[in-house]
Amino acid sequence: MIKKITIVGGTHGNELIGPYLIRKLEQDKSFSQSAIPVDYLLANTEACKRASRFIDADLNRSFTDEILNNNDDSVYEHRRAREINQLLGPKANNDRFIIDLHSTTSNMGMTLIVRDQAAFNLQAASYVQQHMPDVKVILSDRDKSFSRTLNSLSDYAMAIEVGPLPNGVLRHDQFAETEVVIKHLIDFTLMRHSQQPTALPRTIDVYKVTERIQYPKSDDGHLSAMVHDSLQDKDFEGLKPGMPLFQNMDGTVTHYEGEPGFPIFINEAAYYYENTALVITRQETIALTG
Repeated sequence: MIKKITIVGGTHGNELIGPYLIRKLEQDKSFSQSAIPVDYLLANTEACKRASRFIDADLNRSFTDEILNNNDDSVYEHRRAREINQLLGPKANNDRFIIDLHSTTSNMGMTLIVRDQAAFNLQAASYVQQHMPDVKVILSDRDKSFSRTLNSLSDYAMAIEVGPLPNGVLRHDQFAETEVVIKHLIDFTLMRHSQQPTALPRTIDVYKVTERIQYPKSDDGHLSAMVHDSLQDKDFEGLKPGMPLFQNMDGTVTHYEGEPGFPIFINEAAYYYENTALVITRQETIALTG
């Protein structure tokens, strides 16, 4: 049973939609009359001050049990993760719905990244799709495998990703669209809380991650290729073997050799430090339960 809702912004300090949107929602008292208390959290406060993704380490990779149970305060984001765990947790406390707001430099449109932990998450995503059919849904198993994101603090959680949006920039249309998604998610949560009937489809189309493709590098460690022009901005469009993947610095082209799939986070700026050029997913239709 969900007893609290927390809207999180600024997990990455250079993604401005989250911090400014939670400030607006709080100032407008948008959910002050909600039957379920709604609160707000600016996650990486120091990185937000600097408009940088993080200070010492990626906060959204800092919620592992090892970090949360450690007392080493030398890494700012590790210390902050433990503070957030105390505020929102303890970890795996299942009475809080966490909505974590993000933006991406990739051409992802409006995307929900849903935890594969509770039937409620997919039901809520499906409700959003009923009102916003262009919304894509990624079913994430990374928390199950690595349990390292902020959303791993609760089984009821999802991230909102909107793009393309440069880091350190606000766009009115994407800001407004994210606010609409939040309102749909909270409406659905309140309807479930009051046991109000909600008609949902029997199935939902989701994308599941199958592979992460790295950038080629030269012997001295520098990039030796870039995402091919024909692939750029083609997030969620089909990628088949033989299609151009990388434009190499020597003028040649590397073609895709993997299984057919749907690429996402293509040429995402934040993933350069992880050397990830794009992520491959497969599309599945799964039954809505519960």
